[in-house]
Amino acid sequence: MNRIRSIGNLLALAGLVFLLFLFVFAGQLSVPAWLQVVGRMHPLLLHFPIVLVLISLLPYWIPQDAAMEITWEFIRLTAALSALASAIMGIFLSIEQGTEGTSLQYHKWSGTALALIAWALYSFHAQLIAAKASLSKGISVVVACLLLVTGHLGANLTHGENFLSGPILGSTKKIIDPEQAVIFPDLIYTVLEEKCGGCHQAGNQKGGLSLADSMAIMAGGKTGNALVLGDLEKSLLISRLHLPLSDKKHMPLASKPQLTPEELELLQAWVKAGAPFTQKLRERNANDSLRLAADAYIHSRQEVSEESVYAFAEADPATIQKLSDNYRVIKPLGKNSPALSVSFFGKAMFTANRLKELEPLKKQIIHLNLAKMPVTDELLTFIGGFPNLERLNLNYTDITDAGMKQLTGMKQLVSVSLSGTAVDADGLLILATNPHVKEVYVWDSRIAANALTTVKQKYPQLIIETGFQGADTTIVTLNKPLIKTAEGFFKDTGKIVLSHVIKGTELRYTLDGVDPDSCISPIYKTPIIITKNTTLQVKAFKKDWISSEVVKATFLKAGLPISNTTLLQPADAKYNMGGGKILSDLDLGDQSDFSSKWLGFQKNRAAVVFDMGAPVKLEEVLINSLHHTAAHVFPPVVLRVWASNDQQHWRLLTTQQPRPPAKIEPATAYLYQLPFPATNARYIKLEAEPVPKLPLWHPAKGKPGWFFMSEVIFH
Repeated sequence: MNRIRSIGNLLALAGLVFLLFLFVFAGQLSVPAWLQVVGRMHPLLLHFPIVLVLISLLPYWIPQDAAMEITWEFIRLTAALSALASAIMGIFLSIEQGTEGTSLQYHKWSGTALALIAWALYSFHAQLIAAKASLSKGISVVVACLLLVTGHLGANLTHGENFLSGPILGSTKKIIDPEQAVIFPDLIYTVLEEKCGGCHQAGNQKGGLSLADSMAIMAGGKTGNALVLGDLEKSLLISRLHLPLSDKKHMPLASKPQLTPEELELLQAWVKAGAPFTQKLRERNANDSLRLAADAYIHSRQEVSEESVYAFAEADPATIQKLSDNYRVIKPLGKNSPALSVSFFGKAMFTANRLKELEPLKKQIIHLNLAKMPVTDELLTFIGGFPNLERLNLNYTDITDAGMKQLTGMKQLVSVSLSGTAVDADGLLILATNPHVKEVYVWDSRIAANALTTVKQKYPQLIIETGFQGADTTIVTLNKPLIKTAEGFFKDTGKIVLSHVIKGTELRYTLDGVDPDSCISPIYKTPIIITKNTTLQVKAFKKDWISSEVVKATFLKAGLPISNTTLLQPADAKYNMGGGKILSDLDLGDQSDFSSKWLGFQKNRAAVVFDMGAPVKLEEVLINSLHHTAAHVFPPVVLRVWASNDQQHWRLLTTQQPRPPAKIEPATAYLYQLPFPATNARYIKLEAEPVPKLPLWHPAKGKPGWFFMSEVIFH
């Protein structure tokens, strides 16, 4: 036992140190593939420390036989080691998935604290036993409560917010009044909340993406822009919806409810229209595509609401509670609805008996999700006895054509998902004989195109969704290169690191503002060292792939120190966070989020005086400005730079009139360079005139424009 104790102590201490290291530096680490496998074992292993930690608390409540002390010591050691291992795996998993948000942070903190407490219970057990009984019992209660909180937070991350309380609280479908509806909060956000909210809310941001509000959506996630105004292909919010269900990047996940055709069309029309956030629906023209898509979506929701009145009685709540667990989730379809939705999780936990245990609820089950479960044709006989089942998800199960016969007599069945199964055209022909089935999903199937055509011709009323075809023959575009070094300022020298998610990709770059090509531009091999202001442009190339888009980043050499900054006229109150300090804080600002780190001027011209502290020799001023024509942010009409040594007598150094844009352009930061003859001055005054009226080609023509700036640099 002494040898086991020694080895256990060393492992626990090593695990404790490694866990604390990961906890502190997780944001700066990447996880190799073999460790990603270890991280994905977190949901499997976490059940062991939960049970073992609870068992290890019993000696504080129940007197134990001294002869059993060695056994209890072994239980405490195992609990500590498994808790440390589970916490380490959890951090690996969070790094791989790129999850962010408050739910993850709280779960990370509570899980790490639980692992530390498990180690402390093992290491200081003798002291706790010797202490007052009230102290040891109080500590055990705190540990048990922490276990519950940690488990609840983990369930929220895995299954969405309020997962545990969902069956009790139920859900109510939002009623949308088309006459009063505001496009984003009433329509777009409703879709995002219902179909994407479980993974992309403020508290749970998988991939670093939150869809909770306009600023979060514009900021995007770790893999790129969720929304590019007017561009469906570049907007990951749309492109991920069109991926095959078998693709791990398809959203929502294959096991989650998918978007209806009306929801998908609404999101696409919204992006095409430039993603208006605050506009009312009825402010758009009657024939506008976004308005038409919104009306269709509202109508589809009304149809669902009308159909959601059921004549059968409510199931026994005690039976529902008894049959519900983490791997068989049963919840009502509405707050006061007797209809139930049942979803199975965890392939290893599924058995035929667990499905047949639903016999007491078969009249109330309307939606049944068996995706990725080992369901065979024999079990379809039992499912065929669900008299009110409307939607059946059999994606990636083991069913075949023979099982389709069991579904032909289901009079309420409307939708069947058969993606990734062995069901062929013959099976579809059998299923189509059920006149009540309106839609079938067969993504990622082996059904030949001509066979599908035959089924569609014979049963034209049946909607067959096949997803994207031709993945094996289509030449696709490479992902954008990753510029790992954050753009911004450097002092003497800077080092730029590049990478790409696809191995063997060749990265070519330029530092002179010219787009990279596949022949002349230098190939990235080692970090790029820079010593002056640099605009980096990178493009990815690979044989049999379409080259990527150009990725651009600006790196600026820090300028002369500024003693004080004074705004002669205030910026707009909405865009004045931080005042003049923003212009010299060495932060270029985020072009996708101009509510902070930017000064915005509309009513007033920008007039700023910079005090250098003493007369200095100056030859150039750089002004970092925002261009976002869709948001009414334009280049200034004119820029002027003045110099003085007493703030009484000013001399004009230079004037620049930027070229006005001629169309809607994507948001970008632009660095104005204003050189002038060398001069000695203590005070520099910068003036910028916002556009008084937007041009005739702009949707908001005639309204005043904005001018935004975030940094001013002197050389």
